[in-house]
Amino acid sequence: MKHGFRELRWVAIALWAPIACFGAARASIAQEAGAAEAPASEAPLKPSRSGDPAVRALMEAKLATPAELLRAADTLIDLGAMLEADSLVKRLAAEKLDDAALSALAEQFGSAIFLKLALTADVQPAGKQFADAVMAAADRQARDPKRLAALIGQLKDANPAVRRAAIVRLRSGREDAIKLLVSVLGDDSRAAEHPAVRQALAHFGTEAVEPLKAVARSATAPLAAQAIRVLGSLDQAEVAVDLFAAGLLADGDPQVRAAARESLKALIGRVPDVDESVATLERFARSYYDGRRKLDGDLEGQVASWRWNSQTSELTSERVSAHVAALEIARDLAQDASRLAPRSRAVQRLYLGALAEAASYRAGFGGPLPEGPGTALEILAAQESNVIEALLEESVAGEHTAAATVAAGLLGRAGEAELLYRRSPLPSALIQAVRHPDRRLRMAAIDAVLGLKPSKPFPGSSFVVDALGYLAGSFGAPKALAADARPLEAELQAGLLAAIGYDVEAATNDRAALAEAIASPDFEVALIDFSLAAPVSGQLLEQFRRDNRTARLPIGIVASSDDLDRAERLAQRTPLTAVVIRTQDPDRLRFQIDLLLGKLGRSGVSIDERRGQAARAVAWLAQMSAAPRGLYNLRRIETSLANAAWDPELGPQAAEILATLGTADSQKTLVNLASFAAQPLELRQAAAKAFAASVADYGALLTTGEIQQQYDRYNQSETQDQATQKVLASILDVVEARAVADQAD
Repeated sequence: MKHGFRELRWVAIALWAPIACFGAARASIAQEAGAAEAPASEAPLKPSRSGDPAVRALMEAKLATPAELLRAADTLIDLGAMLEADSLVKRLAAEKLDDAALSALAEQFGSAIFLKLALTADVQPAGKQFADAVMAAADRQARDPKRLAALIGQLKDANPAVRRAAIVRLRSGREDAIKLLVSVLGDDSRAAEHPAVRQALAHFGTEAVEPLKAVARSATAPLAAQAIRVLGSLDQAEVAVDLFAAGLLADGDPQVRAAARESLKALIGRVPDVDESVATLERFARSYYDGRRKLDGDLEGQVASWRWNSQTSELTSERVSAHVAALEIARDLAQDASRLAPRSRAVQRLYLGALAEAASYRAGFGGPLPEGPGTALEILAAQESNVIEALLEESVAGEHTAAATVAAGLLGRAGEAELLYRRSPLPSALIQAVRHPDRRLRMAAIDAVLGLKPSKPFPGSSFVVDALGYLAGSFGAPKALAADARPLEAELQAGLLAAIGYDVEAATNDRAALAEAIASPDFEVALIDFSLAAPVSGQLLEQFRRDNRTARLPIGIVASSDDLDRAERLAQRTPLTAVVIRTQDPDRLRFQIDLLLGKLGRSGVSIDERRGQAARAVAWLAQMSAAPRGLYNLRRIETSLANAAWDPELGPQAAEILATLGTADSQKTLVNLASFAAQPLELRQAAAKAFAASVADYGALLTTGEIQQQYDRYNQSETQDQATQKVLASILDVVEARAVADQAD
């Protein structure tokens, strides 16, 4: 159900009139009660205790140094003398202290006092500004390379107290200190310092685990052995899993192998055999890969990812999402397992899957993988096609769509059309992926299938046609579905969705709701009232999830207070579903929808990406229309092609495809499009040209009434521009020429 301007205006009035009345009533009540707010320019007074002898003594004291000012401000805050404290904090902020002075304050007082300054409302904004400046200066000072180098030099001091103090101060340098300590371990000329440096690294505890693991995996043997010894000195048994391969590989470096076995005994009391190690590595890798084992990220979900740069012999780190870091851990552990058990196909697929998925997320999830020696793409491309096909199947089954998308692309590059016929009469793994709910995987599988250039019919070819017809239907405008058994409520919900920027379709029964949702790839969300969603234990929601076109469509179950508990239980049983509390406020609805869309994560597809997929779909259909007859039946998606023909960008190519169908409806679409003056001239000309091609191949299939309508259109065009008249005339020329030719035959 489309919503034009008149309907939406009526809905807006219906929605906002009660709200406006309520607001006016509230204002009237406030006036009658004599309520009046203070002018915005009058800030509330801060608490003062100027009469308190202790406060007065502090304010009259000669506070000369920043430390004295800070201590006094802290005391005044504790006394509740906020006005007086604020004045001292402003004096501190006005001092414009350099980094040395600021970091000295941080070392003298610690972080608690500055946290208090930042959070006490009555000393803002100066309190937070000064606290931020102190902590930033302290951080810069802690990471200063000269300071860190000097502290490392103190690790060899004869005085144990000096060594202990140096280690404590090094820890404040965090990643920078770890990098510098590791560089000392890699310097053979400083071998005498190595024991003290290893001890200092061990004091970093969990913070040193990931950087040391990176060194242990990729650095030169002497440095890797040193890193392994430090890992063995940590009281963290879980680190042992990263040392299995180093300790058990027969062809590994002897000193690395010895260090790993020694560390394993220190961590878990023994060196496990190969079978036990492989099983443990596989279990850990799969738990990270499947998301059961997660990493704790910062407030933005980021963690430090460490790598050893073999070219520069440096330890590097960067902030990545916790999910990407977990995938890379899975990749590393699975690679260790595959090195210990090279004949295990299950372990190999796990490694290749984690390798592909980690690389895909690193590349932006959907973007092309980096090429070149040693890249994930090179490793994956070197595999046999049957290995990649098995990887595709396993990735789809495990819902690892990023890895599956990479695998599909690799199969397309293999150039083996025989892949499509191996399981005849059953569809191949690629064809199964064409029907997957994930759009990126679906598009990658289509690209792969058609990139193989099949020359004869293959099982499931109709799935490819249907998928392309669906993707070609994108017009780029975000759509939303409003479904409610009560027509007025459906209209009201549609009005709210339109108010926040959606092109809306409304439905009042389950059949219409599903039909609307599968008709367009542009739907971003569906709001279904609990009265429709709940009957027969959520049957409508199950239907949405069974169809690959709507399986990933976020659904909001609209519920009132009486239905919230039951709606919550229903939402918990259905993926990508959440309860949306009924509201008449567009902003509140937008907030709830944003939370719902957040469940899609990286699998969400933007408008631009949908439009790009539509263009690719039409381009593929154009190639398919030129294929030998019988290979593809494009008539099954004639409606989709007819809709695409009216799109100014996709229309010219869609018109060419319609010309090859040889149906009365396709010719009628082309004629109507060519005759519609509101469309761009180039599109109308393309439609007229396509109509001529269709008539040349199949004859004129228009009815007598449709031909008469064209004469009427031409006769009524005398006030239109010459280009339009020429297009209309060309259509009649084609019809008349064909009639003459048919009579001659």
